[in-house]
Amino acid sequence: MPPRKKKELPDERLRIEIFYKRWNIELSDKDRWTNFRSRVLNAYSNELGYEILKNSKSEDEFFKLIGVHTRRVKGMFDIDISFDRKLIESPTYNYFLEEGDIKKFILGLEVIFWMTSLEWKYKFDFLESIQDAIVTTGVPLVAKGTDEDVIFFPGGAKLLDQSLVNDNLDWLVDYPDSYDTFKNALTEIGTNGKERQIVDNLRLSLELLLKAILKNTKNLENQKEFIGKYLKTRNTSTEISNLFWTVLDYYSKYQNDKIKHADNAKADEVEFLLYLTGTVMRFMLTK
Repeated sequence: MPPRKKKELPDERLRIEIFYKRWNIELSDKDRWTNFRSRVLNAYSNELGYEILKNSKSEDEFFKLIGVHTRRVKGMFDIDISFDRKLIESPTYNYFLEEGDIKKFILGLEVIFWMTSLEWKYKFDFLESIQDAIVTTGVPLVAKGTDEDVIFFPGGAKLLDQSLVNDNLDWLVDYPDSYDTFKNALTEIGTNGKERQIVDNLRLSLELLLKAILKNTKNLENQKEFIGKYLKTRNTSTEISNLFWTVLDYYSKYQNDKIKHADNAKADEVEFLLYLTGTVMRFMLTK
């Protein structure tokens, strides 16, 4: 992914919130997601619609990647049909227009960035519009672009997401095995029934990172000696070094007692483990 150009965040959200407060309007989560969908559809029309529409390979690739069967309208690429009419007949556009399940809608957005038939310059503008829509509507969503790809995942505390999720994704690109596993955990956050899978991936991602940094093949439980030596060479205080290992020790015990042998992860604990894993990773990566 090329470097992002500098762009000021839109002030629409502030203006809209002032208007709502003035008129004593309370927006529900549903209202915010509806607003978000509408803004994304506008961005699709302005930035991607024609590029996908004019290339039948793009329409085919989208549905191949998303795993949904479709059939294009006969004659939709004839030059005598107006753009507006063709856009509404585009299967890809209609996927987003008609999809009421927000998770499937977001899956469709992520698929756009997997497509090889669509030039990055169009995807870049679309990503910026999506990020603006997230800020403007206040939906709990993060669209993160890295050097490798674009990832969508549920947003939590803004400060924590920026420091412990977004930054870690940038740094983990140099550790592809850990990066892929951490990304897999993020994409499942908030999905009922996936708690064990998320926690397993968080642990594995951390374990792979430690192996890469410490240059050994030890599992998490057997890294105490190597972590201690590593932190000592980085002038880490004894107290922080001991605290760091104590956290990892309890982290491992939780994994073994509550996940590996009991499959008993709770949703609120999963979010805690996400940020805890991010904290540990950040500490090691900044060392």
